[in-house]
Amino acid sequence: MDEQRYREVIDANIALHTRMADEYRTCEPHFRPENRAKVKARLAALVAETKAKRMLDLGCGTGFMIDLARDLVSEIHGVDVTPAMLEKVDRAGPAKVEVFLADAGTFPAQEGAYDLVTAYSFLHHLYDVTPACRTAFRALREGGRFYADLEPNFWFRDAIGRLDRHGAYDPMVQREIEMTTHKDEDIARQFGVDRAVFRDAEYGKDVLGGFREEDLRALLTGLGFRRVDVFHHWFLGQAVLINDASFGSVEARFRHAEVMDGLLQRAMPLSRPLFKYIGVVAEK
Repeated sequence: MDEQRYREVIDANIALHTRMADEYRTCEPHFRPENRAKVKARLAALVAETKAKRMLDLGCGTGFMIDLARDLVSEIHGVDVTPAMLEKVDRAGPAKVEVFLADAGTFPAQEGAYDLVTAYSFLHHLYDVTPACRTAFRALREGGRFYADLEPNFWFRDAIGRLDRHGAYDPMVQREIEMTTHKDEDIARQFGVDRAVFRDAEYGKDVLGGFREEDLRALLTGLGFRRVDVFHHWFLGQAVLINDASFGSVEARFRHAEVMDGLLQRAMPLSRPLFKYIGVVAEK
């Protein structure tokens, strides 16, 4: 591994997220109520499966996962490299919350001390995900779970990247072109962050192009995880479907989205490029 580039990517993340810290909870779409509810349900299921009491959140940021888990477990440790983000973490009860300023890849987690390790929308910020995943494996007890999610799906980004920015596409496709391949321009305008710094800060997304299911499985099984479940979610057009009142009531729109998601999941792997995100649950 190139240690200099590893450090440069960390520094880029600190620079970017220091600028974004004050607005992070309002500018990142995963804080929307519908996503919070979905992630909390998944967390609650993992806690029930493992009878989890202690959780480690790698790349905790301003506390997205900590907020969702504080009434599910009794103790949460959060790790992040950006002081400005850690300052935003709510450490109030009912769980005991403690945060650590550290790199997830070198964080000295006590071996076998946690029932659940999470990394939400974090791995794509790393130059190399192996050290962070190794930390997760070491930190977990036997039978514990590692849950990572909201990572860019390589096949979606690959398909979008082949399109012409000025092509005659439906607005939902045009929006994805802008958000997927030209987001650095928007961040530069909004936060004054150099585009090259932003690309380094999202190295796994903007430089490596996202994550492939096969690579995640190989990495995690190679580290010693005995079961690795990879899933894809948030299909192209899902936001249009659930936000367009012409498709019926809010409840009806979410049901339609569930039906569409189910059909596309059945069409795997042909439908894989239509899903924006990839996630994984791995058992030690």
